[in-house]
Amino acid sequence: MEISIGRLIDLHHGTPQRRYAGDREVLVVRQGDDVRVLPAECPHYHGPLPDGLVHDGRVVCPWHQSIFALRDGELLDPPSFFALPSWPVRIDDGEVWVEIPEEAPSQRTPAMTPTNPAADRRLAVLIGAGGAAALAAETLRQEGYAGRIVMVAPEDRLPYDRPNCTKDLLAGTLRPAWMPLRSQKFYEKWGIERLCDTVTALHLPRRTVDLASGQTLEPDLVLVASGATARPLPAPGADLEGVFTLRSWDDCEAIIAACQSAHRVVVAGASFVSLEAAASLRRRGLSVTIVAPERVPLRHVFGDRIGASLRALHEQNGVEFRLEQGITEVLGDQRVRQVRLAGGETLAADLVIAGIGVRPATQFLPAAAVDEDGGVTVDELLTIPDYEGVWAAGDIARYPAVHLDGKTVRIEHWRTALQHGRAAARAMMGHGEPFGGVPFFWTEHYGLRIGYVGYGLPWDEVLVNGDPHAGDFIAFYVHGQRAYAAAGTRDRQLAAFSELMRCGRLVSREELHTQSATDLVDLLPRR
Repeated sequence: MEISIGRLIDLHHGTPQRRYAGDREVLVVRQGDDVRVLPAECPHYHGPLPDGLVHDGRVVCPWHQSIFALRDGELLDPPSFFALPSWPVRIDDGEVWVEIPEEAPSQRTPAMTPTNPAADRRLAVLIGAGGAAALAAETLRQEGYAGRIVMVAPEDRLPYDRPNCTKDLLAGTLRPAWMPLRSQKFYEKWGIERLCDTVTALHLPRRTVDLASGQTLEPDLVLVASGATARPLPAPGADLEGVFTLRSWDDCEAIIAACQSAHRVVVAGASFVSLEAAASLRRRGLSVTIVAPERVPLRHVFGDRIGASLRALHEQNGVEFRLEQGITEVLGDQRVRQVRLAGGETLAADLVIAGIGVRPATQFLPAAAVDEDGGVTVDELLTIPDYEGVWAAGDIARYPAVHLDGKTVRIEHWRTALQHGRAAARAMMGHGEPFGGVPFFWTEHYGLRIGYVGYGLPWDEVLVNGDPHAGDFIAFYVHGQRAYAAAGTRDRQLAAFSELMRCGRLVSREELHTQSATDLVDLLPRR
């Protein structure tokens, strides 16, 4: 059925606009006399695409920076796993009409190749079942791979949305059924096998994979996407009942179960995991105290001013802080009762959660392939050098960043892992290009969402536009004469910063000191 969405003259060139086609909300973008109509919601948690950024034939979701092609709705960048449908448009006598089928879905799975191991005898083994491995498996099918795909991981769960383990799932505001990235039927349909087992050794360069069950796999292609494991609390008594780390869905479920009989929680560390967990547990009504060696929470990421505003926000919501000290001992009988701090103070605790960082899960790799910190250095195609047919992605991968003139970085964030998974799968199929994904992550506290774009280089100056305490700001992190990162709550400006970086256009210190640079959209190159 064709539906009018208004007059062409009323649509502004290049500006995303919200319109209604009947009772369906849609995104409308005019480019000259060409008009594109797509669903108004991002498939990834329903972000409002009309509030996003349109640039270079792309629309960027304002919430989590999923990116779609305006031309046909194809997915260009995660965290969405879905593409968008694109509906036919007709312009008649200045009136814009769109044809939307009844009950048309608002998302679609990208085209994929069915498995055919009889014709394609290759075996691809993906070590891990997190975001990088899951999106790599789908991308292999999208790129024409018809052989076997086996994801190997010790966790007996469908690949799931791990960031929610500290956010909505822990807070109790997300149904567990929404956690899996795909259904079991999806993996069965597309021949993506899941093997619940532990990799004990990857023999390079032969590419044989030994499993704890005694099985040995001999793949043609290997992707190491094993992620990381949470660091346990390094204090006597940390093995008592009621002391947890928080990284996996199992960890989250165990904490939720323990919350039923708990009142007082001590969180070790002032990391993103720690602060998000504190906010989630406050929503459950628990008393929360954060103990950390930092003077200002997240100062090393955001700087003093924004870090102080986050502390104030948590304190306004009832969280207490004990900063510039750590936990020296966990006290109790069989379960935790108290923690002792470096200054001698003891705090009552029914639960203790350690959010003190992670370490790469690469213990099964030969020592020659592993860096000092446990990461794995890869080249621009995410290949492990000197080992043909082996790639690495996600938290473990130290890769050359094109935006930093090839300086190698290792980034432990969800969206980067997803980007790596797509890029590695394309390289595995011979379609690879030098990885150029722009890093982005987000953190949420009591409804305040802060995005971060770019690289956490040591900065010379932090330029803040707006008021962090009011929750309306953007900050730029300047190193030398360029800004290599931006953080804040102004989604469209963060999207513009990301697009500038993708285009190789680093914003200068001078530009940031001028009034004209307050709207980064004006700096975007026009094509």
